[in-house]
Amino acid sequence: MKNRLTAIATLGLLSFASQATAADLPVKAIPPAAIAAPMWSGFYFGGQAGFSWATADFTHTNTSGFVENFSFDPRSVVGGGHIGLQRQWDTWVLGAEASFDFANLDQTKTSVLRPPSFKTFELNDMVTIVGKVGYAANNWLVYVKGGWADAYIRTLGTNPLNGVTADPREWAGGWTVGGGLDYLLTTNWIAGVDFNYYGIEFNRSAVATNGLITTWSNANANVYAVTGRISYKFDF
Repeated sequence: MKNRLTAIATLGLLSFASQATAADLPVKAIPPAAIAAPMWSGFYFGGQAGFSWATADFTHTNTSGFVENFSFDPRSVVGGGHIGLQRQWDTWVLGAEASFDFANLDQTKTSVLRPPSFKTFELNDMVTIVGKVGYAANNWLVYVKGGWADAYIRTLGTNPLNGVTADPREWAGGWTVGGGLDYLLTTNWIAGVDFNYYGIEFNRSAVATNGLITTWSNANANVYAVTGRISYKFDF
């Protein structure tokens, strides 16, 4: 009987010690649920505003034999809107985007060979359709893009002494490349900064008010723009 009581007491002590030891062990934290990376897939639209500058050159000739080269370097604020569609695969984002920008890249130069006649270069509007490739890291997206560009360009030539004027204005085509950095503020709102280069050729001819044919040849413009952007994204 005595041995049986001793065995029961020993088992009780061992059970108590085991529970006490388990109570002293640290509780293993339950790992938090994995947070899904932000998804950049969706249709989006928004606006942009910033600063632009350009260099433009052309050779001006007419049927009287006059030839002169002109160069311009206007500056302007720029702003407009954009609309796009993109899809994310893992960390890669592919998409397409169209944009429209208003600008006032306008400059006038007086002729060196025939003063006080002058020539004006003016670029007002730009339209682009581009493809985009981006790399996403959580809320950040860095991307490059490139495609087609069109710009509305006016080239005015005037001689104030006799009032002779040639004033063609029309859309001219070219190409664009650029890139930018976007940050996902919320599930739907995106803020970013964007850089674009536009290469535009605008060779043209026009009949001046005196009947002479005036030509702008070797005509090209290099336009640069840096803008801040805000976009709203509709998820797929």
